[in-house]
Amino acid sequence: MKIYKAAIIGLGPSGLAVNKLIYGKKEDEVIAFENTNFKNRNNLFGFWLTDWMKPFEKLIKKKWHNWSIGNDFIKINHYEKNYPYCVISFDTWREYCLDNPNKIEIKIEKVLRYYPVKNYFKIITEDKREYFAEKIYDSRSIKHKNNELIQHFFGINITTEDNKFHENEATLMHFTQEESMLHFIYALPFSHNKALIESTVFSKEILTENWYRNKIDKFLKNLNITKYEENEIERGVIPMFSAEEKSANHPNIFNIGIRGGACKTSTGYAFSFLIKQILLLKKTNKNKVYVHNFIETEMDKIFIKYLKNFNENGKSFINLAKNLNGYEFQSFMMGQSSLLTKIKIINSMPKMPFIMSIFKN
Repeated sequence: MKIYKAAIIGLGPSGLAVNKLIYGKKEDEVIAFENTNFKNRNNLFGFWLTDWMKPFEKLIKKKWHNWSIGNDFIKINHYEKNYPYCVISFDTWREYCLDNPNKIEIKIEKVLRYYPVKNYFKIITEDKREYFAEKIYDSRSIKHKNNELIQHFFGINITTEDNKFHENEATLMHFTQEESMLHFIYALPFSHNKALIESTVFSKEILTENWYRNKIDKFLKNLNITKYEENEIERGVIPMFSAEEKSANHPNIFNIGIRGGACKTSTGYAFSFLIKQILLLKKTNKNKVYVHNFIETEMDKIFIKYLKNFNENGKSFINLAKNLNGYEFQSFMMGQSSLLTKIKIINSMPKMPFIMSIFKN
């Protein structure tokens, strides 16, 4: 009977980070379980270049020191010299995290359950196979919950005619006016004729692919782009509620990624936070670490309740961008804002709806 040093359940970005950052040594033997063909996945992860992300700077696909937030009538531009907005592709992260001297055995199998036996765990998969490991790193998380908001998106990577994009400026949020949901276009130009254009919605239900495509086409037509080659698509769902599991009673069970509370629920940003989470776990003998501070977590909860109970057309986000400079905006989005910035954020929000949200479910 072989007992692995660790079992990783889910080879998303957090599971891969565990393999690289905690078990990358030659003597480490790891088993990982993934129930999808993760080698076909190639979406992009966005983040601002914080200090803890700088060791991974060589993996970045593109940086933008300029970004904008707005709608058809107003556009707020931000610039930040030292903390640009960045993206890393999943395939780049996967290759980096699997390029280790350690021994990792990957099983394309679904884990049904695991439980402790003596000083290790027995892991049982859907096809009734059994495996054994000293520690468990579990990244499985729920994506939907009744009457809760989700962030869902559909995007296309396109190539178009020359000089159609301003390649040094990212569009983080271009809001459109919808009746019962918050929608914006997210556009990342990689060159003068290549970009990711993504339709993103905050609502309780996922929409049809055609709905997102119609919004993307309208945005592109406003840029006088009617012809383009579609290279790749990406889609996803991010919970805008706490999908965090309670801390495991066993010290050798680690909930990681969204399951471990890494996601910033008000924005959906998770990638850089889950890396921070794994780095913190590496430095401690505890099985639980806190990625987000208490005040920011409480502010996020209030903001989510506001979005659930009041119609929002993007005006609050635009006001927020208007009242903050580039440094302040990225510091808030990355959970590092000062007290003064937090006060500015609160002053940017509609007062009565936010006060009412404190007392709503």
